[in-house]
Amino acid sequence: MRTIHRAQGEVFFGKMSTNTVDFDRKRGTLHITKLALLALMSLAVLALLFMIVKPVKVLPRLTQAPTYTLQDQNGEPFSDDNLRGKIVLYDFIYTSCTTVCPAMTGQMLQVQQELAERGWLGDDVVLVSITFDPERDTPERLREYVAQMQVSPEGWYWLTGDLMTIKQLVGGEFGVYFEKAPLDEAAAEAAGLTPEERADNYDFIHASVFVLVDGNGQIRAEYHELIDVDQILRDIELAVREKNAQGIGRLVRQAAHLVKAYP
Repeated sequence: MRTIHRAQGEVFFGKMSTNTVDFDRKRGTLHITKLALLALMSLAVLALLFMIVKPVKVLPRLTQAPTYTLQDQNGEPFSDDNLRGKIVLYDFIYTSCTTVCPAMTGQMLQVQQELAERGWLGDDVVLVSITFDPERDTPERLREYVAQMQVSPEGWYWLTGDLMTIKQLVGGEFGVYFEKAPLDEAAAEAAGLTPEERADNYDFIHASVFVLVDGNGQIRAEYHELIDVDQILRDIELAVREKNAQGIGRLVRQAAHLVKAYP
């Protein structure tokens, strides 16, 4: 009800017009919308100013990383779901390798040590090594290799699986080239190996590949051949800062993707 004054001494009572109520409601909604737009514009301006004053770099979002379920070095099931929310550096090796694989493991070890010093290992970043020789690289063999290479198990997972799964995952989905190379016949004869022993004595021709994946399962960088450890650490730092950014910092990094502010 509202009071309507018509003239001096006369008072009339009546219901408020529905049109008036609708108008007031629409005006209130419009006011809230304007405030929201103003807030968004203010944040956008702040983000732009921040990028001008202090340019921010981000790693490109290349593609979605493959999903998988394998076995870890303890024989336990391990899937990519175990890594959600964490940045992951992958490499692909086999433990019988006597050429580049030990060097790759050595570089991963350097990265692990540096991540531990920065306080990022485990909570923010983990390492994963996947074998492409699952016929020989059982969980037990992976544990032996970890001990042989004097690697700390902290924040570093070693994975194996059945042959077809590994072929599809490593070769098909991660796109890492590897091909079994049987032992040379002359070398096998010189070593006096039986046919059964020859079947277990083989090497691989393979590419050296590292892959960096963010906490949302997106590939952010790929490195071919042996990596520059300083470069990978710079890239990991960019990924960690983006992962942990809040407020204006998060908005700035989203804007950096829009303008492709890549290193």
